[in-house]
Amino acid sequence: MKTPKISLLTHDIEGGTFTNLCTDLVRGFSELGVESQIVVLDATDAELACYPEYPIVKLNVKRTTFSVPATVRYLREYQPDVLLPMPWYFNVVGVLSRCLSGVKTKVILGEHNIISLEAEVEHRDKPHLRFLPVLMRYTYPHSDGLIGVCKDTITDLEETLKIEANIPKRVIFNPINLERIEPLSQEAIDHPWFQNKDLPIIVTAARLAKQKQIDCLLQAFAQIVKVTPARLVILGEGPLRGELESLCQELNITDSVWFPGFDPNPYRYMAASDVFVLASAWEGCPIALQEAMACGTASVVTDAPGGMKDIVEYGKYGVLVKAGDPDALATGILQLLTQPELKQHYREMAKVRSQDFHYLNASKQYLDFCQSVLASASENQEKQ
Repeated sequence: MKTPKISLLTHDIEGGTFTNLCTDLVRGFSELGVESQIVVLDATDAELACYPEYPIVKLNVKRTTFSVPATVRYLREYQPDVLLPMPWYFNVVGVLSRCLSGVKTKVILGEHNIISLEAEVEHRDKPHLRFLPVLMRYTYPHSDGLIGVCKDTITDLEETLKIEANIPKRVIFNPINLERIEPLSQEAIDHPWFQNKDLPIIVTAARLAKQKQIDCLLQAFAQIVKVTPARLVILGEGPLRGELESLCQELNITDSVWFPGFDPNPYRYMAASDVFVLASAWEGCPIALQEAMACGTASVVTDAPGGMKDIVEYGKYGVLVKAGDPDALATGILQLLTQPELKQHYREMAKVRSQDFHYLNASKQYLDFCQSVLASASENQEKQ
């Protein structure tokens, strides 16, 4: 079977999860001899200059809502064998655009989060996103396949959202670029906590939003510092920053918590910390956790819906605690802070586990699934 042309459809290349995901997959496809492109709504010349080695196509539109006509034009002009849209709202765009374009492109959806919770909690005040699951219910069955980044993402679609899509499905973890992370993790941090490290440091990297439950982490940290001195670094920005800073004051931990904001190189903080924590209420397949493990950091995560428990294999590669429970979270973190041998064990196991997430492994799995979808479609066409 010939090697397919694959296009990845997403919003931008400003950085963050989907920029890293798309570039890592395309890098892998290139090494496998696959022609591929990253298709984005728009990008500045400066952004394009950051990724000179990647084939990036701009649709020249500003909002996802208005992207269908431009995506239709792209599909008719380039006619990829497979379109991989991501995240969830682009799945709807991908299916609609393929139907309107009349091309034979196969649309393989990517599910990267627990959508029922994402819509109900994070997008409760955004009707155009909160009610997107209704559109998903009508469009997903017209796709050709679905890749979930963990088992729970697919279960959520089938059992909670009641999306009856009789299409091939596969679970593939998100990819990370180990070769890129390694040198970045060694870069210096211009902050006194890291230059003269006299106390253990806990790090998290997350959007400051309800999903990430930073408030639960702060409550746990307030308990931790009553047992042993420590510091907490919270990488990321988001709508709850003001509330979280106020909570630090209420808990009397302001002097021990630092909010650096978004940093394009979080790996140096991960590598220099004693513990990496994700206290999320739900996740898809959190790349931040995968990257922290690649930095050799011992991790504590919650058993919330999503891929965190799969990544650490229920405690084999990291400490797993009950979600939404500050007491349990504090106990898990204290285990690593007070037991050097246990922390070293999980540091070593994290490095081992991170090899499973190498981008080339993920790209091979994506390619295999794309080829199986195309082969099945070809067989069905021959029978007709």
